[in-house]
Amino acid sequence: MHAFTRNPILHPSQRSKNLLLAIALASLAVAGFVLPFVWDVLAVVDSLPKMAWLTGLLASSPVLSWLMMFVWGAAIPLMLLLALHQSPAHRVRNALFVVALMFIAVTWFVHMTPAGQCDVLFPNSGLACSALKWGFSTSLGLATAAYVFTIFVIGFSSIGLFAQYVGESDKPAHVS
Repeated sequence: MHAFTRNPILHPSQRSKNLLLAIALASLAVAGFVLPFVWDVLAVVDSLPKMAWLTGLLASSPVLSWLMMFVWGAAIPLMLLLALHQSPAHRVRNALFVVALMFIAVTWFVHMTPAGQCDVLFPNSGLACSALKWGFSTSLGLATAAYVFTIFVIGFSSIGLFAQYVGESDKPAHVS
């Protein structure tokens, strides 16, 4: 009978998993809210002058440039999540690496043939073109969610460190 009773207090690792799940779900919700604004920012960036040589290079092989966009788009959230597992000494390096990847991804996105032209370039590939457009939206949404997740984790970690500091400063000093 004792084996069937449950302790209402969760094990610390289970609480941590629940907290991470809650942060991940909140990040997806926030990403869903801000995703239209991200598309608007990309449209503004897309209206800036372009490098003709890069546009021509990427237009020569649109399918390859579209597939490479998925590589750049996946590299950013993976680097953000990897950065959370790195020691604090590597934060500046990781931040610079993420900024570099974001620069490459945005530059690539702006100069590649728009995914909306897939139907025009490949008229018999309607399903593939629809999957491509859906994939770009999903990829941008997941990258945005990973960014928001990283910001939430850093924010909660900062609050935890601040609370720990405040808790330690409230303790009376030992008098010898």
